[in-house]
Amino acid sequence: MDSFEERLHRTVIDYLLDCNMHEIASLLIDAELIIVAGLNYFEAVIVDLPPNVFNFLISSENLKTVIKEAISTVGEGHLADGNGNLAKNYEIKFRIKLIDVNEGWKEVIRNLIINFKDPNQGIVSEKTAIRRGGKPLVYNEMKFASHSEIRIAQQLEVKKVLFFPLPLAVRNETSDIFIDHREIDFLICHQGLWGILEVSYHPDRFEKDSEKDFWFKKSGILCIQHYTAERCFNNPKEVVDEFLEVLEKYRK
Repeated sequence: MDSFEERLHRTVIDYLLDCNMHEIASLLIDAELIIVAGLNYFEAVIVDLPPNVFNFLISSENLKTVIKEAISTVGEGHLADGNGNLAKNYEIKFRIKLIDVNEGWKEVIRNLIINFKDPNQGIVSEKTAIRRGGKPLVYNEMKFASHSEIRIAQQLEVKKVLFFPLPLAVRNETSDIFIDHREIDFLICHQGLWGILEVSYHPDRFEKDSEKDFWFKKSGILCIQHYTAERCFNNPKEVVDEFLEVLEKYRK
């Protein structure tokens, strides 16, 4: 028989799916819910998350709030101490899930470190981040400039769409590297159609964005769509579905 924690975990995910929060539900699939309670007290529900999910989630108060509210809603009337007293005031905590130890794990990690290769993309974004005193984000061996871009990448992975994150495009027209080199957020190929999806942070850059878009259109990439970073983060599925729908309209 499944434990209460497993049933709670499964029900929370189903609740999020019913609320059309598929992306948030996907973050919890590999998590574990652990209840901390004694005979006369109920202290907390701990959400154990894989390291990559924890690092992504911990920086978003909005996502944490949604998950906490889902656990509280599902757990109402079910969470109790050892004497059956229903929990009222308790914490919901997030922490990194400890990794299971397999035989020979040190050698495996050592080889990963020795053979580690820095992702060969995101060159312009990396230089920009360094100038600002930061560094690019790395997800699944890919560089990204923001969590919003990671959310789009995750959705493209779910849909099994071919994509190139932060690729450097080169067309040697002027011999000026700042003009002949352009970096975009996503170059996407879907069923033989090519398009560009940009995650926009600068609403007042119409002229620069238009010039950049035209640079790519001259080479035949006509579908170029811009989406706000906020929308990409909060509704990545909606953004990707809309982009692919628009891209399909360019089929001859």
